[in-house]
Amino acid sequence: MRETTFIEQNQKKWQEFEHLLEGQVYDPEKLNELFVQVTDDLSYARTFYPNRSVRVYLNGLSQKIFFNIYKNKKSRRSNFIEFWTEDLPRLIYDARFDLRISLFIFSLAMIIGMLSCWAEPDFLKTILGADYVQMTEANIKSGDPMAVYKEAGEFNMFLGITLNNILVAFRTFILGIIYGIGTIGMLIYNGVMLGAFQFFFIEKGLFRESFLAVWLHGSFEISSIVIAGAAGLTMGRGLVFPGTFTRERSFQLAARRGLSLMVGVVPLFIFAGFTESYLTRHTEAPDWLRALFIFICFAIVIFYFAIYPRSKARKGLLKEEDVRLTPDVDRRVDFTPVKSSGELFTDSFIFLRKCLRPIGLAAMVGSAIFCIGAFLLAETQTSELFFYEQGWFGIMQTIPSFFKNPGNAYLFPFAVLALSLVTFITQLFLKRWRNRTSNGTDFDVELPKPRVSHLISSFLQTSVVVTVYSLIFLLPGWAAFFLNLLLFPIFFLLTQVIIFEGGNIFKSIGRTGDLMMTQFGQMMGLYVTMFITGLLFFLIFDSGLLWFLLDVIGMNFYLTDASARSFDAVAITGISMFVLLLIFGLWTASSGLQYFSILEANEAFFLKKRLELIGKRDRIRGLDREA
Repeated sequence: MRETTFIEQNQKKWQEFEHLLEGQVYDPEKLNELFVQVTDDLSYARTFYPNRSVRVYLNGLSQKIFFNIYKNKKSRRSNFIEFWTEDLPRLIYDARFDLRISLFIFSLAMIIGMLSCWAEPDFLKTILGADYVQMTEANIKSGDPMAVYKEAGEFNMFLGITLNNILVAFRTFILGIIYGIGTIGMLIYNGVMLGAFQFFFIEKGLFRESFLAVWLHGSFEISSIVIAGAAGLTMGRGLVFPGTFTRERSFQLAARRGLSLMVGVVPLFIFAGFTESYLTRHTEAPDWLRALFIFICFAIVIFYFAIYPRSKARKGLLKEEDVRLTPDVDRRVDFTPVKSSGELFTDSFIFLRKCLRPIGLAAMVGSAIFCIGAFLLAETQTSELFFYEQGWFGIMQTIPSFFKNPGNAYLFPFAVLALSLVTFITQLFLKRWRNRTSNGTDFDVELPKPRVSHLISSFLQTSVVVTVYSLIFLLPGWAAFFLNLLLFPIFFLLTQVIIFEGGNIFKSIGRTGDLMMTQFGQMMGLYVTMFITGLLFFLIFDSGLLWFLLDVIGMNFYLTDASARSFDAVAITGISMFVLLLIFGLWTASSGLQYFSILEANEAFFLKKRLELIGKRDRIRGLDREA
């Protein structure tokens, strides 16, 4: 449709909306209806007229409606019962294609695992591990093939198994961010492992016993993995097929659906962990009773996740998903008011998103500097410089050795240099952002462009502060942990004072002490929140994602064992340092943003500027009247 035709067809409707918004009394239901219609038109304009004025006009109109509807309105929490009876069945029905694909991939992988063990007996030890196979063979010889489920106490086993199930399902879901490929890989891996495990007992003539024991809890456990796979595929499909949405908006909607599906499998995690811990160990129970229990578990899963959503859809009882396109709001950070920790937390992510390119580039350069220095100067083999344990949190345990490594003291200055570079670039762009932004104010604080000599001086002083701070990592584990929580806000408030106010390091120390006297509690609260957030981000990265990617590379490129170990060591070190530096940049940004809030709280800097501006306006108006 031509743009002029599109405007002619909808012009009257848009004018009606404007007249309604100009009134003093609003009809919420009418506004809600108008918002849906305008955002539909906005979506069409974004697709076919992205660079035309009609898109700008509709975006402004939808923004007005949006703020009139949702301004000062509390968000409605979804009713607990409604989620399980309405929302989740609708999501399951919408994701039925992804569920089928997930089940098909997992089932096919099971068959591949069984055929691989049949064709190559050593494959079993490769996929399950030689130690586990030997232990199971010993249990079979002792007459109790399922003894592995009886070794630990019920409650401890319940906690461990439930946590492991959650982590496996979460990893399967989160890997969907790699356009769904990671989720497919996890489904194949878990399916092959289950198929190999089942074939092992079939080969030993223990199919019935293994089936009754394994599927007693596996009915819920395997179902949760398949559904987590469907959630990951849903998220990946939002990236691959955005439709009329932008790729970012499509991903947001798909990720929300996937997370809701993950919430739906939480009961399966708990029931599977309880069954495996408390019931599977009772292999002396009658076979018919265990078979009946397995049948009931599968019946519950099939009914709720297949029959029930389909039945409601056929009867037209499923509500349609309420997807609203919010207007494109260019969110900026207002540096002028005193802010709470929650506001500073949000501003930190806005800043990181806007300045991700320079900070990411600094992190990339810092990671390259560290890896080049570390591996070129190493006296040991590349694969022996750092030890990375393959499994949960294995990489995180190695991070302290980037700073404190016996026999390799040269690593410390390279790590400090990488941290100093990211700190300096983050603070520098924070300063530039402040100078360009006056969000909500009528003035800008114009500062002269810094000279090269000043930049070099600031970087060197920042490096001194970062070096002193990094000495914390040379202390024993828990001491380093608690001192990091205590001292980080102080040290990086100091770097912001150095860069923004331009004083020497000694004057800046006194200035930092004056600023933090009344705000230390808030500084600690914000940093603890940011520290936990950064820790969670690193745990997602350390959940097996990197190992999976390295396995994929190894499958597609032929490398000798020595070359493969060296490549893995360099790749893991470089990527780990890059992620660590990005998180460090986020922490530095939050500390820098807090500086402006503290400055306003202590000195009312921007409030005084506003009062001066008001006085100037009054004098100008008085001169105009006299003239």
